[in-house]
Amino acid sequence: MATANDDEILEGFLCPICKADLKSASQLTNHFESLHQEDQDVLKSLKDIFGKAKTIILNNDNADLKETFARALKFNYQDYYDEEQVIGVSRSSTDYFKGVRFSRLERYATETNKLLIRLDKLICNMPSDPHQRKIHEQDAVPWLDGSSVNLCPNCAKPFHLTRRQHHCRLCGSILCHDCSVFLDIEVAKTIINPSAPKPVSNPELKLTEKNGLRLCEHCYNLIKLRKQVQETRNTKTELVTAYEEMRSLMEQAKPAVAMYEKMCQSLFDGETTYNMSDVNAMRGRIGKLAEGIDLLSKQIVSFPAEPGTRQARLQNAIRQAAGHYIKEDLLSLRKLPTEAQIEEVRRQRYERAEKQIQMERERMERERQRREGAPGAAPPPALTPAGAQHDDDDDNPLLEQMNIIRGYIKEARQELRFEEVAILEANLKELKKEYKLQKLSSRS
Repeated sequence: MATANDDEILEGFLCPICKADLKSASQLTNHFESLHQEDQDVLKSLKDIFGKAKTIILNNDNADLKETFARALKFNYQDYYDEEQVIGVSRSSTDYFKGVRFSRLERYATETNKLLIRLDKLICNMPSDPHQRKIHEQDAVPWLDGSSVNLCPNCAKPFHLTRRQHHCRLCGSILCHDCSVFLDIEVAKTIINPSAPKPVSNPELKLTEKNGLRLCEHCYNLIKLRKQVQETRNTKTELVTAYEEMRSLMEQAKPAVAMYEKMCQSLFDGETTYNMSDVNAMRGRIGKLAEGIDLLSKQIVSFPAEPGTRQARLQNAIRQAAGHYIKEDLLSLRKLPTEAQIEEVRRQRYERAEKQIQMERERMERERQRREGAPGAAPPPALTPAGAQHDDDDDNPLLEQMNIIRGYIKEARQELRFEEVAILEANLKELKKEYKLQKLSSRS
C-alpha cells in the first residue's frame, strides 16, 4: 500500500508486486493470476486475506443484525407495568378557540345585520321605474366612485366598452357583470320577513336587474348563510316530527282512558248512560292509539345514530318511556263486567227507583188528603208499564225534546263522542224525571 516514495500514500486494491490500482477485489485477483503466476505463494496469501476478511465482515453483520432484532422484539411487560406513568405537559386551547370563534362570529354577525338593514331599505318602497329605482338604490347604499378603477377587483379584468362597471346594491363596491350575483327580490322579502309566504321557485326563470338585486359574491354568501340559518330553525327533523306525533297520540290517549274508566264505572253502577258497545268501541280506540305510539317509538329508535352518543341514548330513552306508558296506562285497563252482572245491577237499581216512586206517590196522596180534610184512603195501586194508563201526549213538548235528544245521542255514539253522550243522557234523565212528575201531578 506504500510506494517507494515515502511522501506519497496510495490506497485501494493495489497489486503487491506492481503497485497498480485495480479498483476491485475480483480485478485484482484476475490481474495477479494473469501477470504474476510465478508468485503463487503471494497469490495464495492474498486469497486467504480476502477470504478471512469477508468471513469476519459477514459474521459480524449477521451477529449485529440478530442482536438488533432481539433487542427490538424483546418487550419486558413487567418493566412496562412497573414503570411510573408520568403525564406530560398539557395545555388547554379551549379559551383561545372560544376567543377566536367569538370575534369571528361577532364580525360576521355585525356585517350581516348591516346588510340586512340595507336590504330592508332597498326592498321597502322600491319603485318600478328603472331610473327611479336606481336613484332609490343609490340613496339607500352609497356607491363607490369608479372613475379611478380600471380593473375588476375580483377577476382583475379591465373595464372597457363591453365590460362595464357595476355596483353591489348592499356594499356599493365595484365589480363586473361576470362577477355579479343576482338575488331574487321575492326571496329577499322572505329573508327580511320570515313569516311572509314563500315564493314559488321557478328554475327556468333567469334573474336580471329587473327581478333581482345585483350583489357581490361576499354579500351574497352572507345573505345566503342567513337564509340557511332561518330555514334550519324553521325546519323540523324527522326525529322531532315523529316525537311530536307520538306526544299527540299520548295526549289523545289520556282523556280516552279517563272516559273508559268512567264508562266502566257507569256500567258497574247499573246506569243506562252507556252500553257495552260504547265501552268496547272506546277500548278499541285506546288500542289503536297504543299501536300508533308503539309504531312511532320503534321508528324513532331506528333512526341512524352513532352508538354511545347522546342522540342514541335519547332515542332509546324515548322508546323505553313509550313502552312503559303503553304497558302501565293503556294495556292495564279495567276489566269489563259481564252482561249478566250488568242486568242484575240494573234490575236492582230499577227496583229501588220503583220503590222511591211509590213512596213519593203515597206522600203526595197523603198531602192531598190532609189539605182536603177528607178521611184517609188507601193509596192508589202502583202503576206498572203494562197497566199504566197512557194519556194523549202527542203534543207534549217534553216528549218532543226527549226524542230530539235521543237523536243527538245516537249521532254522538256513532262518532265516539262519549262525553257528549254523557251530557245528553243526563239531560234525557232530567226530562224523563220531569215528565214523570208531571204525570203524577196530573193524576193527583
